[in-house]
Amino acid sequence: MSKSLDRVLQPDGSYKWEEVDLIHSTKKVETVVQPEPVVKSEPKEKLSVQKETTADFESMSKKQLETYARTIGIELDRRHNKAELIAEIEKFTSPD
Repeated sequence: MSKSLDRVLQPDGSYKWEEVDLIHSTKKVETVVQPEPVVKSEPKEKLSVQKETTADFESMSKKQLETYARTIGIELDRRHNKAELIAEIEKFTSPD
């Protein structure tokens, strides 16, 4: 029989390289599929999300304004001045 170099687990938890005999089988291997366990899930509590409706834009930097705008879904161009950025955010968040 031919031999192969293989890592063998030792009792102390380490591995050691040893020559082991190759075991060739001519038997057909059948795949056994085990059914997934049924997990009963209880209805989860809905998390209430509170949107930040008031933000003090005047005290924010242009970088902070851009980051805030990304969280509400708009992309700002920081090359514009701060007043224009604030106006864009307010236009996007206004209810009309």
